[in-house]
Amino acid sequence: MLTLCILWWALGGSETVLASTMSIGSFLLTQMVLNQQRRRELALQIKIDELILAKSGARDELAGIERKTEDEIEQLRAGRDIDD
Repeated sequence: MLTLCILWWALGGSETVLASTMSIGSFLLTQMVLNQQRRRELALQIKIDELILAKSGARDELAGIERKTEDEIEQLRAGRDIDD
């Protein structure tokens, strides 16, 4: 991408077009990185949930905790059942 921008600039292309191209490229690269991070985070969370559910004595309600409200998470941290 950088090579294309330099080539465009060297051939007398508009700086506005160059700046727009670089902005769009930066946006696309950022979205690609964020998407990859989300996939990794989801995969890791699934693995952690599986370990929690497989371990005897573990609190099963902790699996999927990322979907709970802040109040529910605080109750779990305090060791209380959510239904209390």
